[in-house]
Order: sequence, then C-alpha cells, then structure tokens
Amino acid sequence: MNILVVAATQLELDAIDALKMPHGKFISKKPLGVGQVATTYHLLTEIEHQRPDLIIQIGIAGTFSSTITLGEAFVIETEYMPDMGVEENGIFQSIFEMRLLDNDQLPFSNRKLINPHKTLIEKTELLRANAISVNEITTSKKRIDYYINTYSPELESMEGAAFHYCCLMKEIPFVQIRGVSNYIGERDKKNWKIETALHRVCSSVQQLIDNI
Repeated sequence: MNILVVAATQLELDAIDALKMPHGKFISKKPLGVGQVATTYHLLTEIEHQRPDLIIQIGIAGTFSSTITLGEAFVIETEYMPDMGVEENGIFQSIFEMRLLDNDQLPFSNRKLINPHKTLIEKTELLRANAISVNEITTSKKRIDYYINTYSPELESMEGAAFHYCCLMKEIPFVQIRGVSNYIGERDKKNWKIETALHRVCSSVQQLIDNI
C-alpha cells in the first residue's frame, strides 16, 4: 500500500518522522503550502505523479469550542467553504445562496464536503469533527458568530476543504487528522499548544496505519 501524507508546512510533517511502517506499506510525505490554492495545485500534482492508495492530511487547527482541550486530535468528517460569497449591507451570502453553485453539485452534498470512507474514519479511533476552511484566519467576533450559527463547526483550518474536494473528485481514499492548537480568536501563540497537538496527531496517524 502506497500512502501519501500531506500537510501545509514542513513543521507539521516533521511531527511524524518517528512513524513505524508495517511490512508492505510505504509512505511518502509532501508539504503542500498554506491555503487552499497551494493545497489544490500541489496535491493534484502529487496525485498525478504517484496515484497513492491512501492520502492522509495532517495539521493543526483552531477550535470554536471552549469544551475542547488544546492538544486533542480529531478526524474530520465534514468540511465547509464558508467564506466564498459576498457581503452586502452587513449580510453575508455564500456562493450557494447566490445560486452560483448548486447545493449538490459534485463533490458537494448539501453544501458539504463529506468524507465517505467510514471504515477509514473509524480506524483512526478518534472523535469526529465538522470543520470549516477559510482564507483568512478568523478573529472577528461577528464572523465567529456567523460561522458558529451557520455551520456549527468544531474546527477551522486553511486547507482541509481543498483536500476533501480534490480527493473526492479524484476518487482516492482519504483521511484528514487535525490536532487542536488554539482557540479561535486567540492570537497570543504563547497560549497555543502546537507541539502537544502535533504529538497527538502523530500517535493518531500511527494508530490508523497499524489498523489498515
């Protein structure tokens, strides 16, 4: 089995240097860059180059929930692209509300990018989370309230939705695992738990690889 592990940054990929690969499983690692544009381009390039049997995206994420402990890891089941649209007179409308995209136009399902690979998700032995992917790290109280009220996400990243989109369109099995490094809106990185989050991600990736 050929497994491709991707992340936005080399820092995140370095966290899995200690992975032990069982016999018959081979892993390659690739940093894709920050944001959805870089993720899309470099991920599709890798898919065309090596056509992996499984792609795992790893990384850190912020959380909207005060009940989630920093450093905890989750497997992402559903992704949204919530900041594509227009804001007029203080009201934001998504591309779906603007009728620029149908709610169920592939690879969307009711505006969601859902990972259909339930068995792989279960083999991570992680709690599942809904996430949003944005082009601007969220700090605005108004925007935070909008995301929570509209999408009920637990986590936020800048790449996850692009990853889901590409894998769904290319029909390649995939899993996204995120470690929670910070609370949304908290910009003092002294309060973040990046190292703890990435350590948990590494353990979870090892768990998945051992189980498949």
